[in-house]
Amino acid sequence: MSERARFVVSRSAQALLVIALSYTLVFFTLFVLPGNPIENKLTNPHNPLPDEAAGPLLEYYNLDKGPVEQFLISVSRLLHGDLGYSLINGKPVADLVAQGISNTAPLAALALLFTAIISLGVALLAVFGPKSLRGFARLLPLVFLSTPSFLVGFLLLLVFSFQLGWISSIRDEGFVSLILPALTLAIGVNAPITQVLITGLDRASGEPFVTVLRSRGASEGQIVGGHLLKNGSIPAITLLALTVGDLVASTVVVETVFSRTGIGFITQQAVRDQDTPVILAVVVLVSATFVIINLAADLVYPLLDPRISYTTRRGRARASKRIRTEAEAFA
Repeated sequence: MSERARFVVSRSAQALLVIALSYTLVFFTLFVLPGNPIENKLTNPHNPLPDEAAGPLLEYYNLDKGPVEQFLISVSRLLHGDLGYSLINGKPVADLVAQGISNTAPLAALALLFTAIISLGVALLAVFGPKSLRGFARLLPLVFLSTPSFLVGFLLLLVFSFQLGWISSIRDEGFVSLILPALTLAIGVNAPITQVLITGLDRASGEPFVTVLRSRGASEGQIVGGHLLKNGSIPAITLLALTVGDLVASTVVVETVFSRTGIGFITQQAVRDQDTPVILAVVVLVSATFVIINLAADLVYPLLDPRISYTTRRGRARASKRIRTEAEAFA
């Protein structure tokens, strides 16, 4: 087995372990607490679910069995794609989550793209742009960081929907309707990535190899695009992968502002209504997304910097330590 294959298998096993531990912790926290929270919710007279639907759900969740047996039954169902049923409306949780993913996945993907574009553009302007604009560009991450997402969303709606009328605030116009919420998400999470990218490019531009490349007649575009971005972007890529969690958290606010029924909206409703099966499914979904994207980031490192091999833990640890240090300094 090649080094890369061994690394992928090892990191995949670690990712599965993280997801399993997350599921186990949340399951025992939500389902096996004293007082049977599921039974309390289903038998609550204020619960909109009718009695004829609550009875089968009580039987489905095996509340008469021990915690370990409940957990094993739940895991077995999970492996068969059965995520349970909502305690509020009795609908399959898998259907609710699938509906949320179909609305949130395109939004999150576009927000990640906008985040990368904004961070790269501001960082390049701050390091290599005209000197008169460099100071302004270095202030932008602080402005982005200090501006609440809901305020950004309201301002974008005010300008582009209510004043200019370019994008409807009510109708779903497909891809066009994703632009404002995705831009809101990107502005809310890109500040640390931008600052770390600026720091990485500053450090890389001062390395001796830059002088050597210039002496050999390489153009500034070749130096920046072919060498500096590769050397200076590794910490930013790590932080971009970690940003997925922030994006999911931010969707709760953004989807409320823009009236979108995605994962954020479903999570808000589930927490408000104490719909524990839905909460558990969302936790598993977020955990799986987070570890998969971080695995992809680990696979990209050696492509950007050949000094970091798939078997060199020190190189990956050094990149992780650098990103933590720079992020803490920025915060």
